[in-house]
Amino acid sequence: MDTFNPSAFKRLKQVEKKHFWFNVRRRYIFDAVSHFCQPPAKILEIGCGTGNVSSYLAGKGYKVTGCEYFPQALELAYDGFTKVRGDAFSLPFKEKSFDIVGLFDVIEHFDDDRSILTEAKRVIKPGGIIVITVPAREELWHYFDIKAHHKRRYSKVNLKSLLSSAGFATRANEYMFSLLYIPIMLNKKKTEDSDKFKINPVINTLFRAVFEAERIISRIIPLPAGTSLIAIGTRDDNTLKTAVSRQ
Repeated sequence: MDTFNPSAFKRLKQVEKKHFWFNVRRRYIFDAVSHFCQPPAKILEIGCGTGNVSSYLAGKGYKVTGCEYFPQALELAYDGFTKVRGDAFSLPFKEKSFDIVGLFDVIEHFDDDRSILTEAKRVIKPGGIIVITVPAREELWHYFDIKAHHKRRYSKVNLKSLLSSAGFATRANEYMFSLLYIPIMLNKKKTEDSDKFKINPVINTLFRAVFEAERIISRIIPLPAGTSLIAIGTRDDNTLKTAVSRQ
């Protein structure tokens, strides 16, 4: 599969422990999840990697199952949640098994992102939600997207449309990391010698504080732009039936 380089999981786990982006993103995810479903709701994270988000949510009291295609990631994964090897296109779970399904920076790795969401919907209980994070804004496309095996970046419009086509009603669709927009635009020309996750510890601490403040502000005032999107959808069987009938 060309969706991810499995040899990168060890490096990724080391980065996830301290890097401001991963720390703040998982708090955004918890905000979204807890707004709709309180612990001990059952969560499935598809493409959980080494479990940075799964272990965090489990620590908040949720019953978390992490599903990952690459065994290399599961071998390195954190404790605290149930680990299952599986394919996002054919999940090894019964229908209507989970209150929440999460795909955190996953669907942009696949040509057929809609089928992944349709399969995710199959395992969500009636009234349950899907939570998605994706890279935002096509104009921010740069070398790291290629290196990370991304297929695309998303706009609010096409992410909402994608959710609808897979049978979800969009409940929220908001930007994250607004203050990173201009720095990334200015650094788009950096090449493969660049290490996106290498950061000075002092700057990392400063950025964590800045983006934590931005996250809190975003609860009151939606961010006008950003480098990532977080979207929440609920099962909408009528939407899916309509989409299918039009094909």
